[in-house]
Amino acid sequence: MLNMLIVMTLSLAAPVAVDAHPHSWIDLSVRLEVDDKGRLLALEQAWRLDPFYSLVLLEDLAAEPDGMNVALDRLRGDMLRTLAPQGFFTEAEVDGQALSFKGVAEATVMNSNDRIVLHFRLPLRKPITLAGHLLSYRVYDPTYYIEVVHEAEDDGSTPLPNALVVPDRLNCEHEIVKATPDPEKVAEASRLDIDETGDPRLGRFFAETGRVDCR
Repeated sequence: MLNMLIVMTLSLAAPVAVDAHPHSWIDLSVRLEVDDKGRLLALEQAWRLDPFYSLVLLEDLAAEPDGMNVALDRLRGDMLRTLAPQGFFTEAEVDGQALSFKGVAEATVMNSNDRIVLHFRLPLRKPITLAGHLLSYRVYDPTYYIEVVHEAEDDGSTPLPNALVVPDRLNCEHEIVKATPDPEKVAEASRLDIDETGDPRLGRFFAETGRVDCR
């Protein structure tokens, strides 16, 4: 898992006194890829790792003897291998019916202003028509070791325009719905230490929902 990758990297850094989940953050952007018939083909995603973990990773990558570009490409491979069994933390449905995705074949990792950014294209197994239907998706780490939130203003109150991009020709309304976790789940997360895992479904309670309403 990506969190394991980060944990391994973190273990190379100075000890950090932290507890309670989450321990790292990802700023998420999602773009819908559609064909000329308005059918959804893929969810293109960009994940920006938080500044601290980006710094840790970049320091580690800088030590690679083959150079930063090669190191970033290796990191890309590591991320794809570790995230694939987790379905890239992504679940989506149309009118309540779960969508099935193929594996990711197109991905890049880059250093953008000292933030590690993973770009990838998550294709559906079959294109699906969105006209007249409601698409919803969530991107989250099931263990809630990592919190995934859409790109937003600094205070987190308002999603940025690139947080969820829907082609104009779909003529759909879209929004990002913030999570409203039960206080008991918040308390459960706060009790977990850095090396503990709780309910493997914990992250779902904290996941934002992207909604694209084409009805």
